[in-house]
Amino acid sequence: MNQQNLLNPGVYYIEPVEHPEFLCHAVFQKGRTMPSSKTSEALIDELLLLTYGTTIKVRRQQLKKAHNIHKTGPIVIDERLQFVLFPLTVSRNKNPFWVNLHHFLRFSPDGAKTLIHFYDGTAVPIDTPLVTCDKQYAKALKVTDQSMKIKAQGAMYITDHFTYASHHQHRYH
Repeated sequence: MNQQNLLNPGVYYIEPVEHPEFLCHAVFQKGRTMPSSKTSEALIDELLLLTYGTTIKVRRQQLKKAHNIHKTGPIVIDERLQFVLFPLTVSRNKNPFWVNLHHFLRFSPDGAKTLIHFYDGTAVPIDTPLVTCDKQYAKALKVTDQSMKIKAQGAMYITDHFTYASHHQHRYH
């Protein structure tokens, strides 16, 4: 299994599984899965480090400082693609259920369960209450929106700074 390919915008969700060899699996379009012997957080942490040179701990510190969101917040991987994984469950063994904002459509009640609907028409039932799911989704949207604005502001500063500097440089030479 090439684990570097697991953390990409094509993943729909990463869920814990009850299996003798695997603790979680990443689920892609049409139900294709890639199992892992690691917990979901350990898997995401390893892949963040390999692919992006960062960790969940660093991403959580950023969430806390920039957005005042603590432990169960979303992990922003790429704002432009809305590749944001957000947890729906709290797990003492660090194996929560994670959803990719990019493929997510909506939540709906389904008896005692909550259905997660994706853009391709698939739906997955989970035991997490609808209210909790909606709160986690709202956090993911807030963080994504603010992160995109912060990046845009930084890009604007760089553009304005260089335009200003080059304008003044040419003016006095």
